[in-house]
Amino acid sequence: MTATKLSISSAPRKSLVDIAADFGLLDITPSDLVCESSANGIFYYDYVLSCHHEPITGKVDLYLAKFDNRINLECLESCTIPAEHFDDGLPKSDLALMTLGVLIWKNNIAKCRLLCLVRDYDANCSASLEALKRATSKFRCLHHVHATGRRRGSNASTDSTDSHNGQHYVTEGMKMRVMLCQTRTVLDSISQQAVRETKALLNPASNPILCLCFPLV
Repeated sequence: MTATKLSISSAPRKSLVDIAADFGLLDITPSDLVCESSANGIFYYDYVLSCHHEPITGKVDLYLAKFDNRINLECLESCTIPAEHFDDGLPKSDLALMTLGVLIWKNNIAKCRLLCLVRDYDANCSASLEALKRATSKFRCLHHVHATGRRRGSNASTDSTDSHNGQHYVTEGMKMRVMLCQTRTVLDSISQQAVRETKALLNPASNPILCLCFPLV
């Protein structure tokens, strides 16, 4: 699996802010990045994992965003899951794809704190939640799943002007944090082993031996 590093100044097809909006990063607030707060201090998530579906091509882009200790975006990595993988039995739901993201970036997120963003949950998501728990447990990754809803592009009216202005303020604040990103990396391909393991974890009966390598703890 190789990677191509892109400079932010290289004028990609979409701006970094537009990409962040696509995968839900502008739908959260800095407080959503708080993993734990105690007398010892505030601990933030190290990474945010999310995805964006391309309705025309059928492909899905996975994103791993790394934040610094001031919760500014430090670097953004991404990869594309071709449509043929979904034709070959890989589930396409946001939650199922979080397991694939964990296995693709296992070396990055090992022993780290990970926030998984999904637009919404599946009607029956227990298998996907268990698969994600198995994958993160194997790499000692503390994770949490956060549903952002589908606010972006929604035609629903806000309750008041104040709520609209408040959301605008939050979005602008996250935009500033995103614009501080120094590095963007695009993986040229994805690990076929990660795809196989994801399918097995989402359907344990298909490969019970492999699932023993991902024990629930």
